Amino acid sequence: METRPLHDCFAAHRTLSDHAGALSRRLHGRDDDASDLLRLGATCIRLAAERALAAGSEREAIHGWRQCGLGDHQIRAATYRALRGGLIDTATYDATLAVSISAARIRTDELVRLRRRLLIQALS
Repeated sequence: METRPLHDCFAAHRTLSDHAGALSRRLHGRDDDASDLLRLGATCIRLAAERALAAGSEREAIHGWRQCGLGDHQIRAATYRALRGGLIDTATYDATLAVSISAARIRTDELVRLRRRLLIQALS
């Protein structure tokens, strides 16, 4: 299995996880629900990305990256909640969304690459 695209996808998700974790710590005490949602999303992404990176097969990696999508959705929802509640400014929301979109694009490319490899293997 190629490792470079996996590493790039992992790095993008680690960046998203770190960004969400920092935002969670910033919101702690001001909105514990949003803080907890961000922390849970960040943890979900970190664990799923580590699982995908360590995967021994394309199927395991696909499963890990799909789980990252769930954590990404959690982070986006919690960030919007914090924006709507006036706890963060638009610039912070935009920065979080930009990191999330970047990770989602890389994740989608990686999923396509992995699925293509599975298809080629199945046809061989």
